Amino acid sequence: MAKKNTQLPKMELRKWATVQVKKGQILLTEKDFVNPPSFTEGELVEIIGIDHEFLGYGYMAKQHKGVGWILTTDQNADTGLLGDLDFVQAKLQEAKNQRQALLIDDMTTAFRIFNGEGDGIGGFTIDWYAGYALIQWYSEGIYRYKDIILEALNNVFPELKGIVGKNRFNLDGTGSAKQSEVLAGDIPETLTIQENGVNYIVRLDDGWMTGIFLDQRNVRNYIQTEIAPGKSLLNLFSYTGAFSVAAALGGAAETMSVDVAKRSLQLTQEQFQANGLEIGDQHKVRVMDVFNYLDYAKTHDLRFDIVVLDPPSFSRTKKHTFQASKDYRDLVASALSILNKGGYLVSSTNAANMTKEDFIKQIGEGSDDARVDIMPVADFGLPVDFPAPKGNPESDYLKVEIFQKL
Repeated sequence: MAKKNTQLPKMELRKWATVQVKKGQILLTEKDFVNPPSFTEGELVEIIGIDHEFLGYGYMAKQHKGVGWILTTDQNADTGLLGDLDFVQAKLQEAKNQRQALLIDDMTTAFRIFNGEGDGIGGFTIDWYAGYALIQWYSEGIYRYKDIILEALNNVFPELKGIVGKNRFNLDGTGSAKQSEVLAGDIPETLTIQENGVNYIVRLDDGWMTGIFLDQRNVRNYIQTEIAPGKSLLNLFSYTGAFSVAAALGGAAETMSVDVAKRSLQLTQEQFQANGLEIGDQHKVRVMDVFNYLDYAKTHDLRFDIVVLDPPSFSRTKKHTFQASKDYRDLVASALSILNKGGYLVSSTNAANMTKEDFIKQIGEGSDDARVDIMPVADFGLPVDFPAPKGNPESDYLKVEIFQKL
């Protein structure tokens, strides 16, 4: 780890990459460099342009997005960077300051408190769950600074009850990373959090996911308050049924949650019960392939007033493979075929490789295939606690488009 004001090794970018960095790009990929980058994980470097001009200081680390991040474009900055507690703590404090409205909101107790590159340090995120922190490490390089980051986190959030880390990279070279580790405190098996007054059960130390996708907060609230009352809702790729619960509490006449994962039944039951509701005649769960259910619904003339589509970017079952960037069109067409006239199609994707324009185009092509007309009524991106830096479109991944069937 570099000490303050230490001269760092220089790494030169190609001309076109130099231009992109000047426009605000902070993610570095292997093809950006003049020479194939050779580095140790977490190594601090000086980034220079094709004419050797200073572009920024950053660090190198392999992750699925790229091989490094720019941390500052200030040539006079101390070069301790990630090895400097003051640098890391200042970034966390600034992120906390930007989230004061959420931190004092008694109706919402789960949100993101540090969004990686959007808050100044790419490679890790921190979510707040009712006093507990969940850190996701995306590279060995950032993980090497774990102790400094944890010290800074505890200094900025002294009220923390516990910390869990999720390691989304290969820790030991065997191909099987230790998914989850308790970094501080005692972590309950389940925890009840609130979001706009709705209760959700989460599991912080149980696999990759916790039970709720925090970036969909505004969409759940829109469904609950704007379109759910008196409506029937079909929630496809439902996971733990969070959209269904929000709709039910908003006065939906009935909900149907469909997911291929066997565990989705138990998890959805938990979410409903946490809000004084039960799975039964009014609120149902089906454990089956979404595409099979769509065929079943069409065959049996089932219709809904709201259909929520929130598929993973890529999924594979025994009979179907789905890739959002090319298959969303077919999914939309099938969904529209069982949507009542005047009903709402809630289409969502987290596919970073698909632009908003391409996403809307696929939805339009799906409506053409279904031979129905649709009208846009609302759209959502990432909420305020998920800031994305300008010039880095891959960071601004969430796209939600809501259309009404005419």
